[in-house]
Amino acid sequence: MIEQLTAQQRKVAYLVGIVVLMVPIILLGMPATDEANSGGQLARLRQTHDLGESTLGKVDPTSATMNLVLLGMRGIAVNLLRMELDTQKDRKQWAQMRATTESVILLQPHYIQVWRYLGWNLAYNVSAEWDAVEDRYFWVKEGAKFLMQGAERNRKHPEVYWETGRTLGQKIGRADEWKHFRKFFKIDPDKERYPNGPDSEVNPEGRDNYLVAKKWYQDANDAEERHEQHIMMRALFRSYPARSQLDYAEALQKEGLFDETTRTAWDQAYRDWVEGFGKMIFQEDNPTFEIFLEAYDKDIDQIAETFKVDRAQVDRAIDMHQKVSNYKFWRTKAHAEKQSNTLGVHRELYEAEQLFKKGDLESSQEALESGLKKYELMLENYPDLGMDDNTLEEGLWAVMLWQKIYQLKNQIQPEEFPLKELWEREAGRIPNIQQDFNRRYGPSS
Repeated sequence: MIEQLTAQQRKVAYLVGIVVLMVPIILLGMPATDEANSGGQLARLRQTHDLGESTLGKVDPTSATMNLVLLGMRGIAVNLLRMELDTQKDRKQWAQMRATTESVILLQPHYIQVWRYLGWNLAYNVSAEWDAVEDRYFWVKEGAKFLMQGAERNRKHPEVYWETGRTLGQKIGRADEWKHFRKFFKIDPDKERYPNGPDSEVNPEGRDNYLVAKKWYQDANDAEERHEQHIMMRALFRSYPARSQLDYAEALQKEGLFDETTRTAWDQAYRDWVEGFGKMIFQEDNPTFEIFLEAYDKDIDQIAETFKVDRAQVDRAIDMHQKVSNYKFWRTKAHAEKQSNTLGVHRELYEAEQLFKKGDLESSQEALESGLKKYELMLENYPDLGMDDNTLEEGLWAVMLWQKIYQLKNQIQPEEFPLKELWEREAGRIPNIQQDFNRRYGPSS
């Protein structure tokens, strides 16, 4: 039929066909605006699945990397850039390394492992290359900011939220420089750029690093409700917001704060652990049933009856989840530490060390002997605390201080003393603690 048309008519027909074919393409490919669910079908799909990419990044257009990108070999290009990152790190080319990092993630913005690895690399590896603690903190922040950017661009993926929480919590709170880092998190050392306190990009509200980490861990849990994570067992993954609250309370004590703020922090930690994490539902398969960790005999009976499964299976599943997350220990730890008298024991040992530093040996010895007796009683009341490294090291450190006082006074210490049983039982860990003690107060004669 088309052959019967004149040349002019065929041109018109072709033009109409082109227009007809263009209409769905235009409708499907309409770009999105700032409003949600705007644009064409493809734009809405990109928004729904978080797949939008607007740039190839700051890749040198004349480089071999860009040639590979243009040939469709983006994965190979990224591998070359990652090799270049290692070279730049070895040569300490920090500015170039940051630019290369940007190119990598802009080429593969939705490859989660790239974000996790490069964020960790900045916060842990690059920061360790610097001597000044302020410079180390700067690169820890760079790693955290990088991960925050990754979380923003991959909102449905819990792994990047979790990595951000780990950097802000564990890297800042447990590094060798933790005392400096925790202060810097609230009052940034770069006074020129941040004269009024913290770096607003990582800590806009000026909060404790563990509480900010807790928020990121909670965001990770929220994302995990929609998208499965692949880095650890689910019960362990979901425990991290509560664990961060526990870390916060413990950090306050390490810094010598034993007031109501610290007791309240432990109380909140207990509620987060027992009423929050302890009541979360976890599903077991083959057979299918649901459990929660804060379960007692009547709860186990109810679960077995509801899901028509053997009670022993339910009991084993709960026990396994509790052991993986160390659930019973942290429940006991938080319950013990939120008591005012327990807080008083820590305060007494801390104040005894402050008296020692001031040279008041008599008052320090008196406070130590009183505190050690109470500490021994605390361990009797809460024997599970004997599993905690921090608790044990605090007690052993206090005994070393007590022994040091006798040495300085040229007196022979008594054969019997509080925590002697602990001292003898934990003899294997004493040498490492003794090294730290000797660096601070000098070796024993």
